[in-house]
Amino acid sequence: MTAKRTCAIIVTFEPRIEGLSKTLTALAGQVEGIVIVDNGSMRLDEARLRETYRPLVVNKLGTNKGIGAAQNEGMALARRLGYEYVLLLDQDSVPQDGMVGSLRAALERLREERYKVACVGPRIRFPESEDLSNFAKFGWLSFRYGTCGGPSSAIECDMLISSGSLIPLDVMEEIGGMEESLFIDQVDTEWFLRARSRGYRIFGACGAVLEHRIGDSAQRVWAGRWRRLPRHKPFRYYYIFRNTILLSRRNYAPLKWILLNAKRLAALFFLYGVFTRNRTGELGMMVKGTLHGFRGVTGKLGN
Repeated sequence: MTAKRTCAIIVTFEPRIEGLSKTLTALAGQVEGIVIVDNGSMRLDEARLRETYRPLVVNKLGTNKGIGAAQNEGMALARRLGYEYVLLLDQDSVPQDGMVGSLRAALERLREERYKVACVGPRIRFPESEDLSNFAKFGWLSFRYGTCGGPSSAIECDMLISSGSLIPLDVMEEIGGMEESLFIDQVDTEWFLRARSRGYRIFGACGAVLEHRIGDSAQRVWAGRWRRLPRHKPFRYYYIFRNTILLSRRNYAPLKWILLNAKRLAALFFLYGVFTRNRTGELGMMVKGTLHGFRGVTGKLGN
């Protein structure tokens, strides 16, 4: 069988059809196939989605199995369909013009240069903003950000977010799939840390841009200067705290990453758990996640 090129895998859970249709429209012409893995949504209007992208493949899971399990399902399906690369996407991510081509060109050039590449990812642009993210490497208590050159340049980094990541399916044979027991949050981080521990390298493609929203909302806070920080629903802080602590105990978690994330958890605890006036359960979720992290609890909250 001749390998097909790139299959986009979109994981959904109760998606807004208008937003998801926008993602499908942006992908059409950039990839050779699109698979939606739906994590147990009560309603998913497949007919309306196929009006946007007729050859769409939909894999509906009977229940919410978490982001890692859904991504593994999608990658297994893409492998059976004969694809060479997978592009992981969240339901609220919108690839900008030429994103996939830029990612693929960077990945193939790096592999030709004999780099052992796990994946390549785009720069992130938040909705209603023109600012682009930079690619980061771990420092001692702070990230070090690389500066992009021209649009064809690629910068090595220590991790990316999973949405927008282009992964060759053949590297999954050695690295393995996503860790399903984490359910949500830090699933991508665990995979990147594991990949790096096995000699693989991660790159950002400067010419690739993904519109992506981090968090359910943004809050303006003072931390040396005014910053807009993502705000999540309370249950997400359970997974952020639990899974960060779980990963910190892994033998492949670098000390720099552990220290960076200890600082991050402390900041989240004080910003959203203590000082924020409109708390809606964040503090309790943070404490519970911390206790479960040290106890080694995994899986879905409440199971």
